[in-house]
Amino acid sequence: MNSSVGSKAEPQVSRIVAISPDDGSAIDLCNPALAAVLSWAVPGLGQLYQGRTFKGGLFMTAILSTFVFGLWLGGGKVVHASWSEGAGRNRRGIAKLLIQPFVCQAAAGLVSLPAVFQSVRLDGPARQPLVLGGGMIPVGFMAPPLEPGQYVSRAYADRLVQYDPDINADDFFDKPPLKQFRRDQLALWHRQLGRFFEIGTLYTMLAGMLNLLVIYDAWAGPLGPSEEERKRRAAEAAAPPMASNGHAS
Repeated sequence: MNSSVGSKAEPQVSRIVAISPDDGSAIDLCNPALAAVLSWAVPGLGQLYQGRTFKGGLFMTAILSTFVFGLWLGGGKVVHASWSEGAGRNRRGIAKLLIQPFVCQAAAGLVSLPAVFQSVRLDGPARQPLVLGGGMIPVGFMAPPLEPGQYVSRAYADRLVQYDPDINADDFFDKPPLKQFRRDQLALWHRQLGRFFEIGTLYTMLAGMLNLLVIYDAWAGPLGPSEEERKRRAAEAAAPPMASNGHAS
């Protein structure tokens, strides 16, 4: 009876691959779930992780530049996360959440997360954004707009009065140790920026929605024709050309 000593079979490592619709080559998706998370965090990073450097660089440049351009057009104000009562315009529950542009903007990845930190800090005990802004950084950068009757810290109120030309000291009630805003800041933003507020919002939302396709590409590979479509194309290519029986006039 023969026995094998000391030799063990190497474990088989299964790889998840996709087929390129361009040249039919195999694409190693590595860990698709990890690649999808990476492409959400930074657009195109999942493709870079999979070794698809050209596509990853292209996605990263296109989506991040679109997001940053829209943010610049909107003066740093068009990306904000707000869950206050007035944000949903009298809607409740999931309907109030779904109408927020931030639902789409958040799909652009980590670049949108400062809006969450700004909102949580403004609605929390501090009553002011994490980054107050002023000077090079717009005051209240990526912070949600103040609503009539909203309480804020004295430091944030003073910063708004100092750097926002449409806000003055009379726009706040003195409610020690806080101050209470009397106006609708979102309406002020629309008046300041005009159509650029809507255009900037559209660009940042578009960047997030495009990144959903990038995330899917990292998880499942590039979209290509269905199996039936490939068979039909192969049959058409293999079929002999039809003879022409036309008569010359």
